[in-house]
Amino acid sequence: MRAGRLSRVVSFSRKDVVRGSYGESTDTYVPVLETRGEIREVGGNRTLSNEEIFYSKSKELTIRYNNIVAESMRVDIDGQIYLITYIEVLGRNRGMRLSLEKINV
Repeated sequence: MRAGRLSRVVSFSRKDVVRGSYGESTDTYVPVLETRGEIREVGGNRTLSNEEIFYSKSKELTIRYNNIVAESMRVDIDGQIYLITYIEVLGRNRGMRLSLEKINV
């Protein structure tokens, strides 16, 4: 892994369940980590479902190893939210390669 390629700032958020005043639960995402990474476009797809066109994007993110990162987190890249679909540890805990898929919100 070359440090000069880790040029993009990305933010990781974890899911947190909050109880309201009436006892209802609400899912919120709390930022827990901001780091630099290398982003690579992997591909995209266009699907027609229920007469609605759905576009999906896939990216690959390479970051330095951090034990906080989990598959249940969300990744924010330039204001766009992505889900982590796979985590691969590189070398002897030197780096991580994450497969990401865009969320349509």
